[in-house]
Amino acid sequence: MDEARKNFNKVVRADVYKAIDGERDYQEKWEKAESKGIHETGAFILFMEYYLQEARRLESTLENGGNGRRIDDGCPGPEGSLDFVRKVTALGVACMEQNGAPERETQEELEAQSLSLRG
Repeated sequence: MDEARKNFNKVVRADVYKAIDGERDYQEKWEKAESKGIHETGAFILFMEYYLQEARRLESTLENGGNGRRIDDGCPGPEGSLDFVRKVTALGVACMEQNGAPERETQEELEAQSLSLRG
């Protein structure tokens, strides 16, 4: 088992959000330099699919299902895939910033809706 997997539980949610915020800061700087950065939800989905495909491609070149090193150049593998996960997650945040951020309904709300539909 590699060191990253051993330390998995040591990553707290605040650190994850910090990584996503850092990626969003990077994306915003690029957006200002290159374009207006305003996109419909569908465009964000396409961007996210592209980067997920890149992550899948990278994972397919790893030995031991992503737990090893890249076959082609010996560089650490899982961190590269996680770079794409960070990027895709931040793209999802950008999408919701621009197009809305619906909250998940609570179990109580879902049950109330179910009861009202039954009449």
